[in-house]
Amino acid sequence: MPPLPALPLLALGLLLARPAGATQVSFTDGPCPVDPDDMVRVYEKLSANTHGGFDSDGASYSSKGQFRTYAVATCARTLFSLYGGDMGMTLTEGDKAKLLAALVAARAALPDPANPTVWERYAIAAAMYQALGRGDLFLADLWIEASWTARDEAVGVFVGLRGPQAARETLRLGEAELEKELSAGARKTLVYNLARVAHRGGYLAERDRWLDAFEASTPHTAEESAALARFRDIAGRVEPALQDRAITHLRAGLAQRELPPETRARSAYLLADLLRRRGQPEEALGLYNAVLSEDRAPRELRELALFLVGELRG
Repeated sequence: MPPLPALPLLALGLLLARPAGATQVSFTDGPCPVDPDDMVRVYEKLSANTHGGFDSDGASYSSKGQFRTYAVATCARTLFSLYGGDMGMTLTEGDKAKLLAALVAARAALPDPANPTVWERYAIAAAMYQALGRGDLFLADLWIEASWTARDEAVGVFVGLRGPQAARETLRLGEAELEKELSAGARKTLVYNLARVAHRGGYLAERDRWLDAFEASTPHTAEESAALARFRDIAGRVEPALQDRAITHLRAGLAQRELPPETRARSAYLLADLLRRRGQPEEALGLYNAVLSEDRAPRELRELALFLVGELRG
């Protein structure tokens, strides 16, 4: 949930919320696959509105609530975690032994096992899938989705922010708005929201500039100070660590020789965008250009890659 109110300036239509239904889920409870004395709640998505947006690395979102918050099911006592749809898979005794050994290690890495975050539950699921022998590209997608849950927590969502081009235009409009006569409160809210938009777009130097400007806009309420600290911690520490895990698996996946062209193009694009977001523009440029040179790459990916090449060169 966004920590500050939405921008109250009608000129920035992309930042204004519109009425829309929240993501609707149902759930069923059942025994945990690795411990029949434990229970697991599995969620199913019933519906979600389409009035949200998407980020350059594929993170799509509805305007109210994201199903990825519920997608990983976690057993109540053991914290055994998998995507909900896999909780019914048949496990051999050998599988269970490997999973329980991996689960001990995954739990030991948690700072607070009694209260795991959403992305920590994804990390447990990644350890379980790795123990089951799932491939690198599957694991990369899981870690990317985990990073999106951290981003959701850090900055919330913007209705209508559909990709990096929309983020760039919103930032341009915001800077123009700051040239006008604004109250101190409106200016502070605008600056904070611009930091959020920049983070969604992967424009991290600009994000930091806007966060610094917000910090300088004193005095702050206790809520504002807490929101700033949480933004910086999750966006600057948690999300990048999750992205780095995805990068490792994407590199390994792309090293495979036998990949369909569409899969290779998608993986190369994702790796490029994660590297861009991690401050490695030169390698990102090479991968974006590889996507552009692949005729069988989806048109949407080629369009995004072309725009982001222009952003990096600019």
